[in-house]
Amino acid sequence: MIHNHLTFVLLSVLPVVFVSSFPFRNNEFDINDGLMPYNYREPAQKRLEISSFKTENRKAEKAKELGSKNITYPVKGTDLGTDVALYRLKAENGGTCILMKVDALVGFKYRTKLNEILESDSFVPNGATVTGDCSGEDRQNLVIKWKSFVLMIEFTKTPGGERWFVSKIEVKFDSGDHFFEHIKNPGRSYTLSTVGSHGSQLLFPTPVGKSYWCDREIEVELTNPETETTATLFLRDMKLEPFIFKNDEFGPEYKCSATGAGTYRSETAPLVAGSLLASACLITVIGYAVYRYFNIEKVQYDTME
Repeated sequence: MIHNHLTFVLLSVLPVVFVSSFPFRNNEFDINDGLMPYNYREPAQKRLEISSFKTENRKAEKAKELGSKNITYPVKGTDLGTDVALYRLKAENGGTCILMKVDALVGFKYRTKLNEILESDSFVPNGATVTGDCSGEDRQNLVIKWKSFVLMIEFTKTPGGERWFVSKIEVKFDSGDHFFEHIKNPGRSYTLSTVGSHGSQLLFPTPVGKSYWCDREIEVELTNPETETTATLFLRDMKLEPFIFKNDEFGPEYKCSATGAGTYRSETAPLVAGSLLASACLITVIGYAVYRYFNIEKVQYDTME
């Protein structure tokens, strides 16, 4: 009887002692972890791997969510001109006669009704309408139209036909366009041009059969004495070639100078100056000959007397 009672006491006490010997927090178990103690923590390396995995999953899910909703974000104007546009003009026979690849921007500066000076920019888009005239052998032009703006570039060959250059650049605009907010004289059409602002300097002289290429930004000023509005044509990463006659692609590259975009002075003024100088020299020689002739005749007459 006593033996059975001792056995019962031992069996009742041993489980309590066994359980209390584990260093668990408050001797509790986490139900979700089974037999894992409440204060159990995974090794640091394993936690890092799991955290990274979850982060990547969140990124993928976020991208998937954004894509499925077709969410678009507003883009600043400067971001719209990052793509270089290609403008191609074809002749009547279907062949390319003018090629222009450029990231172009026209920056306007105008006066408002409150006598303030405002600036506004317009990118020349890739989908602009391209027209022009390349029927002439020594003179061609490229016309690019977008919104209410018209950009015209005129090309001319030198008298010898060895080089081509840009003889004129024009931008036409309507001051009544909403683009020009609070402009001083709305509802008028103006043409801003390089004529007058660049004098007799002609732009981008290049051998015929080659394309003018410049990887730097070129600035061309456009003015008109009839209006206070001015414009600056910004040309970035430009490749340009008129008078194409061999194929439909750009010819060999003729790189711009390191100091500037390159200008060419018209040969008309030097030709006129040279002609005047030659005429003056000829008149001087003839006058001197006449003077000598009469002077000698007079000396001979006096000697005979």
